[in-house]
Amino acid sequence: MCMVNVRALELFCGIGGFAAAVDGASGFAGVEVVGAIDLSPHAMDVYRYNFEGHGARQAHLDYLRADELAAFGADMWWMSPPCQPYTTRGLMRDLEDPRAQSLVRLMGILGEQLPDYFGMENVAGFVGSDAHALVLATLLGAGYEVRERVLCPTELGIPARRERYYLVASRKGLREVEACEVVGRKLVEFLDPGLVGDGIPEELLVPADILEKHGPGMRLLDPWNDPDVIANTVTGAYGKTWQAAGAYLRLEDGRVRRFSAGELLGCLGFGEGFGLPEGTPLRHRYKMIGNSLSVFAMREVLRGLWG
Repeated sequence: MCMVNVRALELFCGIGGFAAAVDGASGFAGVEVVGAIDLSPHAMDVYRYNFEGHGARQAHLDYLRADELAAFGADMWWMSPPCQPYTTRGLMRDLEDPRAQSLVRLMGILGEQLPDYFGMENVAGFVGSDAHALVLATLLGAGYEVRERVLCPTELGIPARRERYYLVASRKGLREVEACEVVGRKLVEFLDPGLVGDGIPEELLVPADILEKHGPGMRLLDPWNDPDVIANTVTGAYGKTWQAAGAYLRLEDGRVRRFSAGELLGCLGFGEGFGLPEGTPLRHRYKMIGNSLSVFAMREVLRGLWG
């Protein structure tokens, strides 16, 4: 059980992966999110819809002043900065990408404010980048103990791939944690039993012309007859880019449907009480979920701090 009182600041918060990881979870009872910042108005709408009292604020972290960050009085900074500078889709421009400049700026501020704890998440391609070197140099130079890990939820028994780089750092020392017991789960456990037959909304069904054109390049899953199947990593382009953005479900009657937003949130570990505001367009739902992180993996990584 968490034996410390920690005030956490969630930067590039998205829909609230860090907040969901510590909210009501065993081992993190002393962690209070006191601030959450993101540039996306859609993500902030979802964040505020699910979490009250977190000081959620839409702002550009390129311009937020150091004194504004200090005003939160946070002992912990968590951040999930833009991943595009470290992906082939984003041309892997690293620190030359304008989207990396907020991370550079925040490293400078962190080196002055020195919160007790720090953590971050990004794509596996972040490892070995100039930005990665900058983060390590900043933390180690300021006396933090650092632990890094590339982790996929499949290692925790979750049937959905989402390999990501995680880092936690502490100026108070990191905990030695035993390997968690892995209990494998089936993908069908995360599927909505009501999404069958006539209960499937038309917007979830993949049109026949799309199947004819893109079907050979789409990953079509049948978890009802193949219980050990594992879902692909879902990206923010899911439902827009038909190939390489996630998997689809092949139904018994031959139709194919997308995963619902609720099913994808479940695969990421967001609890049953987590929801999306009514009227949120499907494309925005998929984009925000595809840009989020695995709560299952987050909890495993955070155990090294206090869990």
